[in-house]
Amino acid sequence: MTSRDSHFSQRVARVHAALTVAIAAMLPLSKRFMPYLIALWVLVSFVRMRRPASVHGWEALLWPVLYYACVAGWINTSENQDAAWFALEVKFSLLMFPVVWWFLPTVDQRSRVNVLLALVWGCIAMVAVGLVRAGYLYLQTGDGSVFFYSNLGWFFHPTYLATYDAFALLVLGRMYIRKVYTLGNTLLHYSLVALLVLHVALLESKAGFLCIVLGLVLVGWQLLRKRQAARALVFTVSGVALLLAAVFATPTIKTKLTNVTDGARIESLLDAPPSELANSEGSTVGRLVAWRSALEIIGNEPMGVGTGDVTDRLVELYTRDGNAYARRLQLNAHNQFLQAGVAFGWIGLLVMVGFFVFGLRRAFINRDFLFGAFLGLLAFNMLFESFLEVQSGVVFVAFFYSFFIRSGRSSI
Repeated sequence: MTSRDSHFSQRVARVHAALTVAIAAMLPLSKRFMPYLIALWVLVSFVRMRRPASVHGWEALLWPVLYYACVAGWINTSENQDAAWFALEVKFSLLMFPVVWWFLPTVDQRSRVNVLLALVWGCIAMVAVGLVRAGYLYLQTGDGSVFFYSNLGWFFHPTYLATYDAFALLVLGRMYIRKVYTLGNTLLHYSLVALLVLHVALLESKAGFLCIVLGLVLVGWQLLRKRQAARALVFTVSGVALLLAAVFATPTIKTKLTNVTDGARIESLLDAPPSELANSEGSTVGRLVAWRSALEIIGNEPMGVGTGDVTDRLVELYTRDGNAYARRLQLNAHNQFLQAGVAFGWIGLLVMVGFFVFGLRRAFINRDFLFGAFLGLLAFNMLFESFLEVQSGVVFVAFFYSFFIRSGRSSI
């Protein structure tokens, strides 16, 4: 290679690294510009691609590709062709990111740290933008609801923003474990963690509450393993206490959690016949109805109903059982595992399980706490949301899943 070629390769590598950082930072900030940014990243990636002699983690990279193969393979069995082809478009990242990363050089330590920190700063920027916007709207309308739930989330569903925040908190937690602080400032580091916790509280996502608690607990568990009980107490207990204080200080959030924390009511809903749920309202009841209907379809259709027919078939059952709330909102399965089972049958369920099993295996081999925590966060979230049905979920999963597999363990 000539000196000129070497300089060109270095410039391309720097541009590619900058675009990778930009994708991570833009994830929580904008859905509109993400497709253009990804397209530019792919074009630059083509210049950097090489034929690898071997790819560590190839068996894990295969599973998102297999899931996309299911999406493509079950199109012909779908009656709703428009929905099927739209799903193929939305989920394209599950094919594109693993394949492109397959032919790229392994992510070096500095690039890994830069990408993870970019996501953290992207989340912090979104918190700031969301609060400033809410403050402006409050001055215009006097309506305090602009600081909560979908109004604060703006063009993102609150659950997805809360998931980004929880992952950013895990990154900050990993830094805390390693005694590495944001910009070298301990107070700033604590403040960013507190800001993310408060933002999740204001987003009023019940799944988000559980995800942020899971993140705090995982960091605390790591600290306890290192025999740092005092630091575990500071990080985990103070974080959970802050979340609970914000929840119980805000009447709307407290009311929203009433049904979830009422164990007797949940038990009665689980045991109730479909007719008793017909006139019930609320997201908790809606999920129970969706889960029951999805399980019924999987039992009757072991090979799945097709890529584009999941919602249509679920709505048929909602209509049959008189579930007005679920029918009105045309709820999907609200569980990614069940969503895959309804669409692709038992094959889809096996692919979803393989996605996590082989990902966790790679995380264990690399001793990569953040990758394992990321997978735990995803698996937990997918119990309550069909996370791979919208761009906000698909890009986040495909990008970071492939990124972690192609990077080794680092200081963060």
